Amino acid sequence: MPRLRVDSSGHLEDGTQMSQPDGPRNEVGVASLLVGVVALITCWLLIGVPFGIAAVITGDMARRRVQRGEANNPRIAMAGMVLGAVSIALGLVAIGYYAWLDSR
Repeated sequence: MPRLRVDSSGHLEDGTQMSQPDGPRNEVGVASLLVGVVALITCWLLIGVPFGIAAVITGDMARRRVQRGEANNPRIAMAGMVLGAVSIALGLVAIGYYAWLDSR
């Protein structure tokens, strides 16, 4: 089998274009992860609970896109959902703590 050479533009000697392998992609999952991180950082401010809910919802949307074959990185969607759930729980603990402080 003869070896084909590649020029500087990525074309082979016979004129065909080389293709790059597809990397992991899941844009909605990335959004879920970012919202989850923001939720975790702000959960003690009570604004983290709505951010956590948004992270769980967008993470579920991303997971469903993976199941339909529209995305190919389910781990990032799950990470966003977990961060969202943790921030919701911590936000609820913070609400309880602030209510306890207010009642004293």
